[in-house]
This record gives sequence, structure tokens and C-alpha cells, in this order.
Amino acid sequence: MADSTALARRVQILEDIEAVKRTMYRYWRCLDDKLGDDELRECFTEDVVADYGVLGGANGRDELIRFLTPERDRSIELSHGGHNEEVDIVDETTARARFKLHDWVTITGRTIMRGFGRYDMEFAKEGDTWRIERLKLHYQYRETHGLFVNNEDVGFGEVDRLFAQNG
Repeated sequence: MADSTALARRVQILEDIEAVKRTMYRYWRCLDDKLGDDELRECFTEDVVADYGVLGGANGRDELIRFLTPERDRSIELSHGGHNEEVDIVDETTARARFKLHDWVTITGRTIMRGFGRYDMEFAKEGDTWRIERLKLHYQYRETHGLFVNNEDVGFGEVDRLFAQNG
């Protein structure tokens, strides 16, 4: 009997690890595929804390959804490639994980940012669903490609202005 209980626990841990990975992949898919607020919201706990380093961050699910809204603009193409995941199940409702990231951002086929780094994550299980509770992005390499006008780097604000004019 003890063997079957231990086996059931080991299987549950494996299922939880896969569910944590799926939560992270769903988060990236929501951004890359420009999915709506409702699906993206399901990826996070209500009290999520997100730190994207130089890009900023947010406290709470509603603030984070607002922070991520520009990422889902249809004129911007994103590709988040996550891999080399390490997931540790701490207990029945807590997990910690690390995910490698390679991301690429383009506007009308022109690369404006590319980078790679690591996410340090904490997940909470609410009912049967794993959600992101803490997120910290560490870029190890990040390159940006600004817009140049008359040989002067005018940055991304100019890109937004040009899109508004030509929109």
C-alpha cells in the first residue's frame, strides 16, 4: 500500500511539472498570438508580481494585463522561444521554475528587438490550475534596433508616430 501511495505522489509531481510548463507556454502563446485579456488573465494569480528588468513591471493581475497590452498590438510580431526548463514542485500548491528565453520582436517585418535570458518563476496552484505568481526576467543579451531619420536615432516613439500617421 505504501508503494502505491509513493507512486501516486510521484505521478502527481510529474503531472504538476507538465502543468507548470504548459502555464508558461500558454503565457507566451497569449502574447505571440495576440489572445484576449480573459485567456491571458488565466495565466496569473490575482496578486502576481512581475519584474521585466529594464522593461518595467507590474503588481497585480489587472496592472500586469495593462502592462502587457502593447505586446499584443497586431502591428507587432513577437516570438517567445522558451526552453531548458527546470521545474521544482515545492509542495502541493507551490512550484519554482527557471526557463531560458529567446525572444524576437518585429514591426512590419523589421526587427526592433532580439534578446535572450532567463525567467525565474514562482507558480501557485489554485484548485486544479497552476498560475504564475512571481516572474523575474533577466536578460543576458538584448539588442534593440531603433529607427533612424536623417542619420539620427529617433527611437521607438517615432515608430509609433509613423504608424499612427499611416494607420
